[in-house]
Amino acid sequence: MTTTFAPLPETSTADLVAERLREAILDGTLRPGDRLVETDLAERFAVSRGPVREAIRLLAPEGLVVLRRNRGAVVASPSFGDVLEVYAVRMSLGALALASAVEARAADTPDFAAAADMLARLRDPAVQTDPQAMLEADLAFQDAVLSLSRLPRISAMLEQSARDAASFVSLLGITYDSTDHVALIQRHQRLLAALESHDPDAAVSAWRTHVQATVAEFARAYADADAAQIRDHPLAHQVLGTTQEKP
Repeated sequence: MTTTFAPLPETSTADLVAERLREAILDGTLRPGDRLVETDLAERFAVSRGPVREAIRLLAPEGLVVLRRNRGAVVASPSFGDVLEVYAVRMSLGALALASAVEARAADTPDFAAAADMLARLRDPAVQTDPQAMLEADLAFQDAVLSLSRLPRISAMLEQSARDAASFVSLLGITYDSTDHVALIQRHQRLLAALESHDPDAAVSAWRTHVQATVAEFARAYADADAAQIRDHPLAHQVLGTTQEKP
């Protein structure tokens, strides 16, 4: 049977507006809590309100915008609970992916060599002086390693959680300083070594250590948060390794 598909449309106005808004959010021009007023944005972009409304809706699933019923939209202000939830997903699914990669002896494949080569980008001084490039290189390395599992659905969920993590970094103003670079690379080296030695327990342990260190970095962005509330969050023990106190 021959099926005829309609030609694909060119990039819509809503997509273009969404891209401009996404850039403004991620570069800090629009800050968490800022209202996105359709009439104002339509005037700025010289378009009707329809594409602006659709653009805002496109950004909501990315975690960049929060839609409030009868109150309009605002740039997202991720809570520490949001961070814990995303990293609980990354910790659990990442552990499953790495155990599967070890079982499949992924370290003996060309894909493993390609993922290991990506660590070199994190050592590049030019990349280390560019926070956005460092973030992208870090997440790309993690995606490459986790995709060695050959579990496509789990890999897709991990990729979505990586996008969530990237938006948190931008919205919260997380930066990569020189000390973080050294520790980050060492953690990734331990992960690669565990995969090369075909040790699933060591691989999962290295991954958990990395996730805990990353979430600890996020915790420092919440200087005004109640430390007890962070410690007592239902996911804190799993993600941060803290022990919840019993009443």
